[in-house]
Amino acid sequence: MTKLLGIAVAAGLLAAAAPNPVPRLFALGVVSTRDYERDAALTPDGRTVYFTKRTMWSYFSAICVSHLKNGAWSEPEVAPFSGRYRDATPFVTPDGAHLYFASLRPVDGAPRRDYDLWVVDRVPSGWSEPRHLDAPVNGPGNQLSPSLTRGGALYFVSDADGPHVMRSSPQGSGWLPPTMAGDSNQAGTAEVGAVVDPGERFLVVTVVGRADALHSAEGIYPRTDLYVRERQGDGWSALRHLAAPINSAADDGSPALSPDGKSLLFTSERGGLTEHGPSLTFGALEDLLHRPGNGLGDIYIVDLGALGLLP
Repeated sequence: MTKLLGIAVAAGLLAAAAPNPVPRLFALGVVSTRDYERDAALTPDGRTVYFTKRTMWSYFSAICVSHLKNGAWSEPEVAPFSGRYRDATPFVTPDGAHLYFASLRPVDGAPRRDYDLWVVDRVPSGWSEPRHLDAPVNGPGNQLSPSLTRGGALYFVSDADGPHVMRSSPQGSGWLPPTMAGDSNQAGTAEVGAVVDPGERFLVVTVVGRADALHSAEGIYPRTDLYVRERQGDGWSALRHLAAPINSAADDGSPALSPDGKSLLFTSERGGLTEHGPSLTFGALEDLLHRPGNGLGDIYIVDLGALGLLP
C-alpha cells in the first residue's frame, strides 16, 4: 500500500476534487525512513526525486536520488555530484535542464564556512560537473534554498539581509543584483527556506521566530513553520501562517512543489516523540525510534488546494 501511495504521488494522481488537507508521508520506507530526510525535488515527469539525507551533529548532508521503476521507488543512491561535501536544498528547474543546490564545497580551492549556490546541467551522461554561481547571487553569509520560475528568475534565501527570501533576474550569462521578495522580517524572526510558484503567483516560506508559530508544550526552542506570500500587483502580501495539520508543534519547513502544481512537499519533525501522547513502554519507544515519525525529518506531501492557492 505504501509503495502504491508513492507511485500515485509521483504521477500526480492524488489531487482530488476536494483537496485532502492531511499531509501524507512521501515514499514511505524508501525516501521517508527512520533517518533524517529533507528537501524533496521532483523532476518534471515526477518519476525521479532528489532529496537530502542528513546526519545529526555534525550535520553532514548529501543529496540522494530515487527513481520510479516498475511501479516502485528504487533504493536511493547518492547523486553523482554529491557525497563528499555538505550539500543540501536541491531544486530541478521546470524544464529539467538544470539542478541547483547549496553546498559547503570549496570555491577555487578555498574552503568555505558558509553555503553557496551551485548548479549542474543535464548532459547525455547524466549531470555536468557543478558550477559555482558568481556574484551578485553568491556573497557574504549563506545562500540556500534555490528555486526558479518559468521565466528564469532565481529565488533563494540569503542571510546577508536577514536572512530573507531574495529574487534575482537573469542577465546574459549572469544575474542582476538580488532584491528582497516581500517585506522585511519582523524583529527576532528569520526566513530560512522558500520555494516560488513557477508562475510567481506565490511563495511558500519557512520562517522561525514568529509569535503565530505552533509550539510544543515544553516550548524548548523556536520551531520553524510554513507561511505563504501571494503576489499583489508588483509586490507581495504579508506572510500568512498555514494552520494545522500542515504545520505542527515540531519543525516544519523545506517546501517544494510537485511538477504538476497540485501538491506541496515539505519536511517535518512531527511524530510521537515530538508531539507527546501517553507514556511509552520500552517496546513502544523502540518502535518509534526505528521508523518515520521518530522526531527526525520526514518528507510529507499535501494537496496544494488545502492551502487555498489553486485557482
